Amino acid sequence: MITRLEEITLGGNRLAMPVFFPSVSTVKTALAPSEYLAALHSLRDMNQQFLVSAFDLGRSHNGDGLEYWLTATQDTGATVLMDSGNYESYWKDEQVSWRQADFHEVLRRFPCTFAFGFDEQNPPADADAHVGLVVERWRQDQIAAGDRVIVPIVHGTPESLPELCARVAQETQVPMIAVAERRLGSGVFERTRSVMALRKALDDNGRYVGLHLLGTGNPISIALYAGAGADSFDGLEWCQTVVDHDTGLLFHLSQSDFFRRQTAWGDGDVSFHARTLAHNLTFYADWMQRLRQAIHQGDGLNFCRFNFPPYVFSQCAEAFGWEAAA
Repeated sequence: MITRLEEITLGGNRLAMPVFFPSVSTVKTALAPSEYLAALHSLRDMNQQFLVSAFDLGRSHNGDGLEYWLTATQDTGATVLMDSGNYESYWKDEQVSWRQADFHEVLRRFPCTFAFGFDEQNPPADADAHVGLVVERWRQDQIAAGDRVIVPIVHGTPESLPELCARVAQETQVPMIAVAERRLGSGVFERTRSVMALRKALDDNGRYVGLHLLGTGNPISIALYAGAGADSFDGLEWCQTVVDHDTGLLFHLSQSDFFRRQTAWGDGDVSFHARTLAHNLTFYADWMQRLRQAIHQGDGLNFCRFNFPPYVFSQCAEAFGWEAAA
């Protein structure tokens, strides 16, 4: 039986797992990336890791402050995860103009602790060709990244992902592999079962490989997937929504006023956005610390029991047979 790791070392930085990376992007956000990086820098005592897009870095200009804040945060010891930029290129309809060579140029120009590989979102249907493509892309990205670790992203179906990820992990010997949450199935129950299958397939290789889920920032989903075997997450929810500290549920950003009394930030003389970001990061720091403790003490079920809304927990218990196991 493979022992679950409590931490992973990437780029010389040790990360306690499970870990959440607040994402910074120009897509579907209210502020500029440099403003989010400035906020993360000022709140570094509660959060020491974040994800930034290679696309946004590649399209940045000297006056927008991105490089300054990126360097400043990393100089304080923050773990900087660089994404491939394909999310932003898709939403900005620049997939044709954003290529692997552009990603490599950003890797050479900007600092980061580690990075995701340049993923192919429409890979070959044949499994051998698919694995071969991911491995070759990973090798090319790793050369461009130098001594920084490249974590490959694998796209597929819920049925194909376990075998594909296990084969890529075996051929590359990477410490972590990444999949998009949306590829795991239609609903949170199916996705949780997909994570279980992925964890088993990775463990069958005989060594522990960290599993990162792209686009997962919902606290309840994070807890479910962590319990199923996922280790690392990133998402934009921290800056797109406001979290209710009492339930872990997310609400529209404009409803932050309803929850301002849940932290001391609500009484501070700061802007609406600054107050909401601090409110959310305070929650995520506490949620992830308690989740880590519960997971490594084998008490993930009770974490869900005492932190999920009752109607959410009861449905999870029914779906996964938790009451019988309690």
